[in-house]
Amino acid sequence: MIRNLYRYLVAVALISVLAAVAGCSSGTAVQGMIEAPVLVGVSLREAEAKAAEVGVQVKVQSSETSDTMPVDFVLRQDPEPQTVVQKGRVITVVTSSGPVSLTLPDFVGGKFEAAQAFIVANQLVLGGLVEQVDASPVGTVLAQEPAGNADVDGGSVVTLTISRGTMAAMPDLVGLSLTESKKHLGALGLSVSKVIVSAQTTQPAQLVLRQEPAAGDAIEKGGWIELMVSKVP
Repeated sequence: MIRNLYRYLVAVALISVLAAVAGCSSGTAVQGMIEAPVLVGVSLREAEAKAAEVGVQVKVQSSETSDTMPVDFVLRQDPEPQTVVQKGRVITVVTSSGPVSLTLPDFVGGKFEAAQAFIVANQLVLGGLVEQVDASPVGTVLAQEPAGNADVDGGSVVTLTISRGTMAAMPDLVGLSLTESKKHLGALGLSVSKVIVSAQTTQPAQLVLRQEPAAGDAIEKGGWIELMVSKVP
């Protein structure tokens, strides 16, 4: 009887010791383990701060271009967020280097169609198209903004000035003063060839009553332009 009681007490003591050891080991295993923080989508500085709060480190593995994430923001991390890791672990990240950039060719002197094809193929935006009377063939690129050889990001706006040749569309000058009419024509590289004064005195002085060629007609640079204006009272 006493021998059995002794064996029982020894067994209980042994179980207690083993349980204590197991509990200690389990506590040691859990202690010092944390979940990897979510670093994706935040700036590198913020990622480093979040990592420091839970006792891990951040190391930049590489950078990649991104059209959606600003420069130095985290694109990916390893281990992934919420993975259980040891404190002091280094978490490697891939950061954004910003959108893809490219060097803009010098379009000046070339054809508009070639410039347009490059702009569309490289996901740029063709901005305002300015037409200008020029001796160059119709569609020749005369100027561009940004200038040739400039580095631009995807989605940047490119504005082109192209030649409309030596032909221009005659503006509607009727109802404008002679001074205003000359300014409009000058902007197109045209000038008044002859002014006829009407005998009418019911209109304000030097108001354009009639024009030749008519509004919208094609006219070559240096072509004949005749205006009839009202008589000075």
